[in-house]
Amino acid sequence: MLVWIKKYSSLIITFAVSAGFLIYIYGCEPKTKSIIDDDRLINRLELQLELDQVMAIFQLRMVDLDKQDELRAIILQNALILVQGQPLNVLGLLTGIAGIYGVAQAGTKVSTSVKTTLTKRKNQNG
Repeated sequence: MLVWIKKYSSLIITFAVSAGFLIYIYGCEPKTKSIIDDDRLINRLELQLELDQVMAIFQLRMVDLDKQDELRAIILQNALILVQGQPLNVLGLLTGIAGIYGVAQAGTKVSTSVKTTLTKRKNQNG
């Protein structure tokens, strides 16, 4: 048997290394750095979840910016009416003030909600 092992030692070593390499390739999934936490390595599914989370935050912020632009347009429209010599539009002024207050409150609630959600998810993920 020792003669057989000596004769086929290169084949045995090649087979053992190849088998070990295949087990390693099959058993270890690829990982990359997290978007949120650079110290943590994540797999493809976790990366997709983080990407979805970040995209949701971006969408919320875009909605907030859209609301601010709408409010700015209302205020500008009312300012142009005042400059043109039209009588004071009290309803428009009250709408503008209510809009400013609403946007401020919505922005505060959205930002606190996002912060608490991020904190909860970080605590759950370890």
